[in-house]
Amino acid sequence: MRSNYAVAAARIGAGLAAYEAANGPLPGIVADEVRETLVEQIIDSEQRVRYFQHLQSRDLDPARADPMDVAFDPLKAALIHRDAGNYDEAVWMVFLFVHFGHHRTAGWQYAREVYGRLGDGQRWTWEETAGDPIAFRLWLEAHQGEIRAGNGRFGNHRKYESLDAWSEGGTGAVVQSYVEWVLSAGGDHEVRFAGLAKLSPEERFDALFRQLRTVRRFGRVGRFDYLTTLQRLGLLELSPPHSYLVPNGGPLYGACLLINGDPNVGSARDMQRTLLDIGTVAGITPDVFEDAVCNWQKSPTVYERFSG
Repeated sequence: MRSNYAVAAARIGAGLAAYEAANGPLPGIVADEVRETLVEQIIDSEQRVRYFQHLQSRDLDPARADPMDVAFDPLKAALIHRDAGNYDEAVWMVFLFVHFGHHRTAGWQYAREVYGRLGDGQRWTWEETAGDPIAFRLWLEAHQGEIRAGNGRFGNHRKYESLDAWSEGGTGAVVQSYVEWVLSAGGDHEVRFAGLAKLSPEERFDALFRQLRTVRRFGRVGRFDYLTTLQRLGLLELSPPHSYLVPNGGPLYGACLLINGDPNVGSARDMQRTLLDIGTVAGITPDVFEDAVCNWQKSPTVYERFSG
């Protein structure tokens, strides 16, 4: 266990022990090394949430919102646009962040090159893209070869995506379906979200999670990342009510291993409910637990640091 996180480890360990004291041992973490690995992953997941909090306490360089600059970062750009009162562009940055992702070596290159139109002096802003998504697809068709020829890559969560302009699952279709989802509420992002204003943060998260099914290639992970990022950047008051394992998604393998001691035993609905129960007692939020178990299941006995 990393010594600089000893206090966090003790807190998480005590929380898991409190759940077990009331409900019996969790079979998947009986062995000390496995329990420690899970605790390490929970710490990492909490740190990723704190990164968003840290971002909002800093003065951000305007270059972070400029796709002509290699310093461009869609997450920081979202905060810059938010603080400038440009809500549509801020949420658009979140969408681009989720769709293209952050690659371990290429960074934000795909998002920067597409948003910045390969440096032609213009941008595919929300206004431009939403105003004419077909023009966006035509531009993408003409330039996807140039984009692919560079060093850009989709991020780990989006590694199976495509830059194709016209295929059903390519970037062109994803962007157009997102635009249509937003505009179908009768206006911009604020209008889309305003219809849910009377709901609780948990109900609002769930309603949007279901609505986003209409966006191409936005499966469980894409929708979860989009909504939790809006939450963490202070763009929308949301709170995931649970870890969204139904139907058979995300860290189901790890949840079954943790709760039943066997990765192949347990229904998604039961595991989703029990993860929520554990997290409630242990003080682990659903988004943190979802991320941690998803990473823990990849290497339950040996801690590995995962990013992207």
